[in-house]
Amino acid sequence: MTLWRPPLWPSVITLLAVALLVKLGFWQLHRAEQKQHLFDDFAAADMSQAQPLAEVLAEQPLRRYQTVSVNGKFAPDRYWLLDNQTYQGRVGYQVIALLQSEQSTSLVPVNIGWIAAPSHRHQLPSVSLPQGQVRVRGYTYQPSDNWLQQQTLVDGTQWPIRIQQLDLNTLSKQLDLPLISAVVLLDENTDWGLPRHWQPQVMPPEKHQAYALQWFSLALACAVVYGALMRRHYRQQKQQEASS
Repeated sequence: MTLWRPPLWPSVITLLAVALLVKLGFWQLHRAEQKQHLFDDFAAADMSQAQPLAEVLAEQPLRRYQTVSVNGKFAPDRYWLLDNQTYQGRVGYQVIALLQSEQSTSLVPVNIGWIAAPSHRHQLPSVSLPQGQVRVRGYTYQPSDNWLQQQTLVDGTQWPIRIQQLDLNTLSKQLDLPLISAVVLLDENTDWGLPRHWQPQVMPPEKHQAYALQWFSLALACAVVYGALMRRHYRQQKQQEASS
């Protein structure tokens, strides 16, 4: 009686496929957990009391969507225009103004909202910033670095400056500006500023969980098909041995 062994390469390929599908499923579950934390942090920010920005910056690590307040003055013509931002289906920019505050030796980037892009690419929108001393209330946010993004983030050197990514470390070096390690998202209830809606615009956790279920289902399907084929292969080998 010949000892039955499953075919090598089909078995290896199936094992690798199942392992990859299972890994993708767990990755989607991990992404779902991350997105849930994001939404939870944003929901908690609406109920928290505003703290002075200087106190929050002293905390390590800096919490996401922490409600802060800071007093200072905006430089009237020094702001960034974050490119390729949409609002209610329209394309434009998010405006990040730079606040000079006595609470920090570094400039405070404040995202004051969205503005529509002019019809011609070479034109930049004009933004009127508040004059004199202002009180800014909003949420701390640390933009994540995008390793796919080109290193040159700045279009031109004259203010206002169009930027392709809100990478604070790179912008600080390229423009020789001292910046804090986070952006303040201007509170939606503030009576000045531009249209803004800070609810996270990302894939919800439920969708990641649905994708995870799909990957796990595909892994199970591969295993079931492989088992059925191996059973058939085993029977065929037994029949050949019996007839010989």
